Amino acid sequence: MKTLPIAILCGATLALTTGCDTTTGQGAGFGAGTGAIIGGIAGGDVRSAAIGAGAGALAGAVVGTMVQNERDRTAVGGTPAAGIPVATPSQHRGFVVSPFRPNALVDVRGIPRGARVMDPQSRQIFINP
Repeated sequence: MKTLPIAILCGATLALTTGCDTTTGQGAGFGAGTGAIIGGIAGGDVRSAAIGAGAGALAGAVVGTMVQNERDRTAVGGTPAAGIPVATPSQHRGFVVSPFRPNALVDVRGIPRGARVMDPQSRQIFINP
């Protein structure tokens, strides 16, 4: 079981060196660490730990991206992490108030929630709440 410490060391190193300032980075870091430990235990060598870390990082990045997209989609009236502002729902069904001046009423009928929309007056992009 001399390979277990190597697997744990590989996993910890990959988890700490992955960009963890975003949801995608956190998911990739945790996935890499977990994959390295599992790969090291299953295969018993550094190569298995590295393969496990790579697979875990990929899976974690995909899950992290999905989580971030859901956060962007549900961030009503705020600014998602991507920096794209979210429009404010209006009193009129199918219309939103643009977050950009002159805060025009924009027709979003037929546009799905969470989609990016261009304000026809300011020509800037916002997220449909």
